[in-house]
Amino acid sequence: MSDNKTLNLMELAPGMRVSLADGATAEVVENPQDGSWIICRYLSHPTMPQLVASGEHPIFATDIEGIVQ
Repeated sequence: MSDNKTLNLMELAPGMRVSLADGATAEVVENPQDGSWIICRYLSHPTMPQLVASGEHPIFATDIEGIVQ
């Protein structure tokens, strides 16, 4: 698993899945190519399952732990 020190956010494309620091898994919907944020849709969340059906969310670089294979 990559960490945010080695993961290049500029390479994340729509459809890729990422694991987050809070245990969630999200799918990239859009990458604004700023190196700090990606726009995702939650696929799972261990403590807030309501996020799965709540649309798109910006996620900051330090919250991303790695790419889900």
